[in-house]
Amino acid sequence: MFDWLIGEDSIFDMGDRYPVLSRHFESNIEGLFVVGNLAGSPDIKAALNAGHDVAHHIAGLPPAGEGCDHDVVIVGGGPAGLNAALEFKKLGLRYLVLEKKGILSTIRAFEGDLILYYAVTGDREVRGDLPYRETTAGALLSGWGELLKARGLNLREREGVLGVQKVGGAFEVRTDRGVVTAGRVVVATGKLMAMKRLDIAEVEAPEGGIKARIDRTEMPHEFMRRCGIRLENTWNWRRYVALALTFAAVGAFYLIKKLTPDWVTMPASMPVVGGRNLAGLYPILYTVVVIAFGTQALFRWRRVNPFDRIQPRKYLMLMSFQAVFFCLLPEFVLHNWKAYGLVYAWPLTLSPVTVPDFVHDWSRVSTPDGPTLDPYHFYFYWTLFLSFVLIPAAAIFTGKQYCSWVCGCGGLAETLGDRWRHYSPKGPENIRRERYLFWITGATAAMTLLVGLGYDVRVHLGGGINAEAVNYGGVLMGVYSWAMDTFMIAIIPVSLYPFLGGKVWCRYWCPTAGFMHLVSKWFTERKVGRYRIESRKERCIACNLCSRYCEVGIDVRRFALRGEAFDNVNSSCIGCGVCITVCPTETLNFGAGPLMQIEGVEPLIPRPPLPLRGEGGNHPNGV
Repeated sequence: MFDWLIGEDSIFDMGDRYPVLSRHFESNIEGLFVVGNLAGSPDIKAALNAGHDVAHHIAGLPPAGEGCDHDVVIVGGGPAGLNAALEFKKLGLRYLVLEKKGILSTIRAFEGDLILYYAVTGDREVRGDLPYRETTAGALLSGWGELLKARGLNLREREGVLGVQKVGGAFEVRTDRGVVTAGRVVVATGKLMAMKRLDIAEVEAPEGGIKARIDRTEMPHEFMRRCGIRLENTWNWRRYVALALTFAAVGAFYLIKKLTPDWVTMPASMPVVGGRNLAGLYPILYTVVVIAFGTQALFRWRRVNPFDRIQPRKYLMLMSFQAVFFCLLPEFVLHNWKAYGLVYAWPLTLSPVTVPDFVHDWSRVSTPDGPTLDPYHFYFYWTLFLSFVLIPAAAIFTGKQYCSWVCGCGGLAETLGDRWRHYSPKGPENIRRERYLFWITGATAAMTLLVGLGYDVRVHLGGGINAEAVNYGGVLMGVYSWAMDTFMIAIIPVSLYPFLGGKVWCRYWCPTAGFMHLVSKWFTERKVGRYRIESRKERCIACNLCSRYCEVGIDVRRFALRGEAFDNVNSSCIGCGVCITVCPTETLNFGAGPLMQIEGVEPLIPRPPLPLRGEGGNHPNGV
């Protein structure tokens, strides 16, 4: 009965969950650090830098575990663990690397000619003594093998770790050969690791050499939980209390704004906001929030991928539309709330609640020769033209990008809600729940027509509003005003930002998004629609960052591994472009876009253009 609230495929299922770490990779257990793939470093360059950085951070800490065998034990002999070991050796710390199989075992599983791409995300340079550029698996193993042999690391291969426990101020690391003590532990295993109780046991990799990719990797959630490592978005009593308090605070704000806006009124002498109550202040506050958090998000994604142009353009567009069309023009220039309809499509301005006002204002200034060309007449027709001509035409080329590049509702989700976008509900059941969007779209369309035709509030186009009819009915208007405008647009989705990401409204309830989805899907099915995100399967490393950061829950990795495009026929994509931004190997792009060229890094092979849908690619396999 409550499956939608609990467990896998519930609305709180966000897919892979990573440990909550400090900026120095320390978990909630003091002295236990997590780096590499397990910490969200998806590529070799990021893993190397994480290993280097954690080593230097630990070296700067006060000594721990007096009398222990080692200062640090590193669990895992991958790029992160080995680079950390090299730094510990240079810094004079007593360290030990424990590796159940052999060092770099994942890379050794690949065939020698497999291309290892140089990531475009993260820092430009590689820190530490292990050199790395775009190369092949065989060449990398050869070069690193010679270097590691010459350095003579304190390394014990084929020694499995059976348990890790903190006793007092030190750690006991139990292996299949005995017990090792250390002041600190660095867990540098990959996603192909799992744990039972406190035991670490490696999940066997597929037999034989892997030519192109690992189709699936698993996060060892049980391992981390039983070690006491806190995972992100873990539901406990504190989180439930936080959810309740958030709902209470957001609900109180919007209910005061709706019912008693004069409870907050600015003094008339104040510049700009003088005399405005809470409802009048709301567009200004909304704009400040969008610009403040939009700027923060812009720089955040710039740090993730310094070569990316998508997120800067998107956030600059969102902030510009919010400032100009959703604040300055309607509030300070035109002084008319209908001016929000210059960019807001049905039913965000023209809705079941506002249809009578649009028609009323138009009819009130009618003359025997017909309605005059006054602003109200313009807003009514312009909103219809925008909603049912311009946006459908744009959807042919941009799909539902209006939601994430223009719309003010989506703008708040993309800015304020950006930091929680990876909490979005994932899995097939949550995708199936998107069908509610179309029921709500249909219901909203029916309500708009019924109210507009006078079946809720009787509007007489020929002679204006009948004063008695204004009070007649109003049921549909009231239902929409409370259910949609108050709860489903505002209180519920905004309250859920820190728990389900920012796109609950856009994904499940917004009629504008539902209408655009139907239009984009219809045109695409008829080979007219141009919007899509293409993938290059030979470049995919199955890191899953694309799916993790998709705010509408698309399993992007599945499309990428198959080399398939996704659009509004097979997904609910809103074109935010974050999956493209976070991809370290340029697997994804809008349409047939070019690959980036990183300054100072020459590609191992010429990079061909992306083949159009339906055409084959001849790029050699790579990971």
